[in-house]
Amino acid sequence: MSSPIVVDYSIIICTYNPDERLLKRCLDAVAAFNVQDVQVETIIVDNNSDIPLLDLDYVSGFLKNTMNSKVIEVKQQGLNHARIGGLKAARGKWVVFFDDDNEPDANYIITLNDLDSAYPHVAAWGPGRVAVEFIEGVDAHFESYAREAFQERSEKDVVYSNQQSFQSCYPYGTGLCLRKSYFEMYAVLADAGHFSIVGRNGNQLSSGEDTQVIFFCLSKGMAAGVAPELKLSHLVPGKRTKFDYLKRLTFGTCVSYSTCRLEVFPEYKAELLGRVMPSGRFAFKAVKKYCLLFFNRKPRKAFALIEYLASICGDYRALNLKVPAIVNVILRKLKAI
Repeated sequence: MSSPIVVDYSIIICTYNPDERLLKRCLDAVAAFNVQDVQVETIIVDNNSDIPLLDLDYVSGFLKNTMNSKVIEVKQQGLNHARIGGLKAARGKWVVFFDDDNEPDANYIITLNDLDSAYPHVAAWGPGRVAVEFIEGVDAHFESYAREAFQERSEKDVVYSNQQSFQSCYPYGTGLCLRKSYFEMYAVLADAGHFSIVGRNGNQLSSGEDTQVIFFCLSKGMAAGVAPELKLSHLVPGKRTKFDYLKRLTFGTCVSYSTCRLEVFPEYKAELLGRVMPSGRFAFKAVKKYCLLFFNRKPRKAFALIEYLASICGDYRALNLKVPAIVNVILRKLKAI
């Protein structure tokens, strides 16, 4: 009887109602990986899509032509639920998460393998070079902001840290690679309800789960970082480049930070309590800044206001405080929620 294959990397691709143009490019890129002697498996997580992935010809073709690949279904919607479902099915020592709109470089896995050998104290890696590709174009008035929002980056060196507040060198969710043992510990706590961040859920936009799992690795004494040799393209369709979509994405990203940090580092509560803005002052400043927006209608100003409001709302949420009603009115007027 032959011994089971030892898997080095489990590639987990989470998707919900995918755009065929994007997921197909992602799968084609994964199928073309240069893995040399590295053992990999691919797990595609169908997070309750309206049309099951197994009914899609291009997905069936990928499974047929790619060794150690399969589709699993996770009915409970939310990116974190999908990732944890993929984790439970994974056999690798490391898990590599790609969204269905990621097109990784052919050498992604062997580069990860080199990094993991050279930096054993780093438990989370991400791409140092992310090229955002707007496949149907983008409004020039907010193109630069959209590139930031979709995590474009161009690092020149390998850089990592273990500081317990977010650092510029920490990886985003795009192309995130985690040492499996640490993500397993995180998943146990998440399943037990210790963490409340579930990530993107249907049309709800949030990315706090990526930051939270990185913080969890840091809490265990490990580091997180990025490397320029890790490269991928982030494929963005036209519907995600609309002004209103970017406003909701901005709010969802910024509002989750305090919660995801506090749930990992309870001692952060003292800092939050020391800085949280009184509700009356928050309401006054929100109204003032919103009125000033009428004198400068540049998209950057709207995004900056949403970031400001989301950050303070995030503090309120983390401390279970009620956000002033007028702030919620303003956020709805801005179409940020």
